[in-house]
Amino acid sequence: MNLQEFFSTYSNEQVCRDYFKQQREGKGITCKQCGHTSHLWIDKQNKWQCRKCKYRTGLKYGTVMENSNLNYRLWLWALYLMSLTKKGFSALEMQRLLGHHRYEPIWYLMQKIRMSMGNRDAGYKLTEYIEMDEGFFEGHRKKDNLQEPNAKPVKELDRQVKAIVAVSTIPVPPDKQKQHRPKTKAGYLKMSVVDSLSSNEVHYEAQKMLDTSAKVRTDRRTCYRALQHIVAEHKEIVVKNKKEVSSIFPWVHTAISNAKRKILGLHHQVKDCYMQNYLNEFCYKFNRRFFGEKLFDRLVVATISAPWHTKLSNSG
Repeated sequence: MNLQEFFSTYSNEQVCRDYFKQQREGKGITCKQCGHTSHLWIDKQNKWQCRKCKYRTGLKYGTVMENSNLNYRLWLWALYLMSLTKKGFSALEMQRLLGHHRYEPIWYLMQKIRMSMGNRDAGYKLTEYIEMDEGFFEGHRKKDNLQEPNAKPVKELDRQVKAIVAVSTIPVPPDKQKQHRPKTKAGYLKMSVVDSLSSNEVHYEAQKMLDTSAKVRTDRRTCYRALQHIVAEHKEIVVKNKKEVSSIFPWVHTAISNAKRKILGLHHQVKDCYMQNYLNEFCYKFNRRFFGEKLFDRLVVATISAPWHTKLSNSG
């Protein structure tokens, strides 16, 4: 669906509300009180009423829109725009495109959608052959102002945000390999922000990212030795020449470089406490780079399946 078709179809609040209602009913409504699945729709209240216990469930309840005062049109348009391009939009650009008079609600809207993207990808684990490495992203945080009469004003300080990055790869058949090209194809990507590159941190994140049957390749950093207790095979590779890195770990370094360029080029400055959300968006779009127009439909499903603050228990 192109821009003209989308905005002509979903041009008003009623149509957008009906769209969300249709999508939620397609997944099924379950009563929070008794678990019954048969409901009656009350149009004036935008709620479903359980036919068994009479408990009412709001249209926004259990979705990314929960507790939001923004209308359905803004939410649907924002979801479409965020799925429209792999590079995405800044919150200021999104505010202008949506025609909203305040910046903060649109910024929060986009952060909630990014968290829903991360929750959706959390239901998957990487399998087969994995490249794993650490990435350093430019974050910013405020310097704590000292409680002194002559204290200097609070300043923004640059800070390296550390993240564990893993990419699943698929071997390219010998007859289809090309000269000066990697012998593997990139599969799925995961990025997790960590406080430190310690063995405990890597062990904890790797358990969430990797399947036990995976075969992982890393450099000889000591923190990765914890992987031998998690995956089927862990191979450490000594990289003596930096020029060889791109041939040994082609996809994980490409993913890190592309994520850096996207975040700094589009948002210019990201606070370190929100870095995971922006990595969530990058990974979500990377993992669905071949979806085309279906990306919007999948994003809608991800955002209505659970609130932004709740982890999904199933994949899809």
